Amino acid sequence: MHQVTAHLIFDVLGWLGALFFLIAYFLLITKKWQATSLVFHCANIAGGLLLGASAIFDHSYPSAFINLAWAGIAVYGLFNDNLRKS
Repeated sequence: MHQVTAHLIFDVLGWLGALFFLIAYFLLITKKWQATSLVFHCANIAGGLLLGASAIFDHSYPSAFINLAWAGIAVYGLFNDNLRKS
């Protein structure tokens, strides 16, 4: 893949990840979503993975770590909430 194209793709992925985080947080604080809802967890997982991928591409490993850890915590929350519901 051409370097300029790859950079553009990973920048777009990073921006989408940031958008997922902002939308999830906004909808949480406006009480449109609940912290235990499937859609909230999925938005956080997607945001963490997309921002993590973008950060890895840019060799920003501390940022990649925190975003991938965020996604991991969201996965844990998703499974934990589903176990409590069943």
